[in-house]
Amino acid sequence: MRTAFHTVFSRTTAAFLMLMVLAACSMDAHELDELLNEAAKNNPDLLAARWRAEQMLLRHQELLEFYDPALTVAAGQADRTRSIPGASGYSSLTNNATELQGGIDMAMEPGYYIAVGASQRVYNDPDKYDYLAQTLFGIKIRVPLLRNRGFKNLSIQREMALAEYNAAVSSLLDVAQRLRRDVTLAYIAAYESLSSYKVTQEATVRFERLVSEAKDLNKLKVIPEYQIFDAQMDLQLGLENEEVARNRFNLNLITLSSLIGGHRQVTLKNGPEILFQIASETKKLEEITMEEALENRGSYLQVKNNLEYARAQIASALEEQKDDITLNMGLSWQGEMHDHFDGSFKYTTDRHVGADASIIWRRTLDYRGPRARQARFDARVQQLKENMRSVAIEIDVQRQNAINNFRTALSRIDIVSKGIEASQKTLEAEQERFRLGEGTSSNVTDAQKELTSLQQRRTSAAADLLRAKTNYLFAVGYNGEE
Repeated sequence: MRTAFHTVFSRTTAAFLMLMVLAACSMDAHELDELLNEAAKNNPDLLAARWRAEQMLLRHQELLEFYDPALTVAAGQADRTRSIPGASGYSSLTNNATELQGGIDMAMEPGYYIAVGASQRVYNDPDKYDYLAQTLFGIKIRVPLLRNRGFKNLSIQREMALAEYNAAVSSLLDVAQRLRRDVTLAYIAAYESLSSYKVTQEATVRFERLVSEAKDLNKLKVIPEYQIFDAQMDLQLGLENEEVARNRFNLNLITLSSLIGGHRQVTLKNGPEILFQIASETKKLEEITMEEALENRGSYLQVKNNLEYARAQIASALEEQKDDITLNMGLSWQGEMHDHFDGSFKYTTDRHVGADASIIWRRTLDYRGPRARQARFDARVQQLKENMRSVAIEIDVQRQNAINNFRTALSRIDIVSKGIEASQKTLEAEQERFRLGEGTSSNVTDAQKELTSLQQRRTSAAADLLRAKTNYLFAVGYNGEE
């Protein structure tokens, strides 16, 4: 069991360390990888889950106390000692004697208890002798034959501790996976808002240029003065949109900072074009089967390990329902002396060596408690099976939604990109008509608004594409994908 525990610990620790890095091989070269690595070191939720796993690992060390030897040493004198009705938890030494005794009791593999002890006693008023001392050495062995045979209860406790530890590690895995998804989504949202902010800034510049052109054309009597007012109104609306976009960008940076531990302010190292660059390089998703996804997801593995814990509880209840049959054996040596402190003579007995052997059977007449516990644990197993099915359905829904959103976002990017090309040509045409006095400032602002709207849609589509990939990787448990 120790080897099995060490193997599981090594594997789960290795898996956790992979998630602690949360980064690709060229981590230093990528901004997102640096943020993920920082989150792995500073996020309080992840660190708390890690300490919980550490607690469950130490639980196994606690169980080793079962093999700790128990030492008993006693000294005292008894003179006409008598039992007192109602007294419990009280023990006395040999009657009418002064005694010093000591012994060690311990559990031994493969499944027996052994006690070794010695005593030296001097009787106060022995018959036929003025003085009598006894020296005793002995060994006792107790072997469970049915209930707790081979220390079955300890084995079950170890199974429960292992399942509990695996569940804690799976919970840690789930927290790490969710943290990776949340940091990535916040990173995408930050660049999406930065791109949106840049689009609104560019729109503001176009509106300012239009207002300036309208004033110049009005001075030349090419257009009436009221067309200036329309352009100025749209400029103010654009400035308000720019302020909203700036605030949204700052809020997303605050969110990103909180996910990596909240210990510093986050600043982006790249421009908004990185969003489209990454989106343009993202063309397909790696195909991961549902079975692989389930075995990769920490949430599913946590329920699965909780199920193993419940099954160990059932095994414990079944063990309680067994009869208690034990084999007891003992061997002792006793020597006596009537004029010295110790000796090897025989005065009150005809033999130095004594031995005993017995089989003791004990059972509860009705195992109502263990049976009730078994029924409760059976119900717990059924509950966890349904929980596993529910988690599997949820993961499958996440996976399918991500796939559909990814395909839709790819199509949207292509459609909107073509629309931007047409909108730019429309805007150029309206600007030329406006300069010639054939169009109005409203026609230009409408064309500018359409271009801004399409640019925002492209930003949203690119961000949705990366979000869909992130959600897909999360749904399938990343599967080694960095």
